[in-house]
Amino acid sequence: MDPRERQSLADRMNQLSWYHTVDLGDGLRTPGAYDHNPYLGAYGLPKDLTGCTALDIGAASGYFTFELEGRGAQVTSTELPQWKAHDFGPQYASEMTDDGAQQYLHDPYAFAHEARGSHARRKMINIYDINPDTVGRFDLVFCGSVLLHLTDPARALMRIQSVTQQVAVIATVVYPLATPEPLARYMGEPGGFTWWYPNRAAFEAMVRSAGFAGWEWFSEFRLDYADGQPGPYHGVIRAWNTPQRPALLDDSDQPPTNLVKEKVTLSAGGAGWLDPYKEKVRGLLGR
Repeated sequence: MDPRERQSLADRMNQLSWYHTVDLGDGLRTPGAYDHNPYLGAYGLPKDLTGCTALDIGAASGYFTFELEGRGAQVTSTELPQWKAHDFGPQYASEMTDDGAQQYLHDPYAFAHEARGSHARRKMINIYDINPDTVGRFDLVFCGSVLLHLTDPARALMRIQSVTQQVAVIATVVYPLATPEPLARYMGEPGGFTWWYPNRAAFEAMVRSAGFAGWEWFSEFRLDYADGQPGPYHGVIRAWNTPQRPALLDDSDQPPTNLVKEKVTLSAGGAGWLDPYKEKVRGLLGR
């Protein structure tokens, strides 16, 4: 890439608002709200996906789409057709214009897809409408940081299960409550955009009730923002539909040893646990 072409690409990149930090090549990285590179091992992705099909649900700026593609998978990514198709509360009011919201939802992925020369397919569809007839079935299904934005994450997990041929890697914000009881913290409000934060027991129970043949708790960690501010606490489950744990998982990434882990107690009510990043999330979604 010659210097003028690189500068033009950088100028266009900086006109967009990025959720993910994506490597565009030639030293260009998008200024994402999140940089997943330091946390990639925590998702436990198979190292070699040559010959496999993969589905990235709610791809946002496309970081995981391109990561799966780089490992050899034939990838399909999904995104909502419209910003207003999110499970927003009835009093949600974005500070973005309708055109601005659509641009934030769709344009960064399209830009990165073109810049990287990606061959991933993209389908505009709500997670609740995903099934074998609408998208097909995939060797690996990835769903990261989507369930927290849904009023009905249990139904969404059933949709994920229905299109999983082998493995599903599912990550969501979890409430690090130190109890074996399956409990979830309700985050909904009339103007809201997040709804449920399950604890580990509840997240596992939801995966079990979705119909998967087996699953494993893989990791938990605080996913900080790219600027270093504390971020939301995540849990990752790897689930499968095969009778035995798939061989696809035998050679996969492992969690970094420096992940930040947290716990809260029921007696303390988790007071203050969400405060470090409440306003950050609101800013990302134009609230």
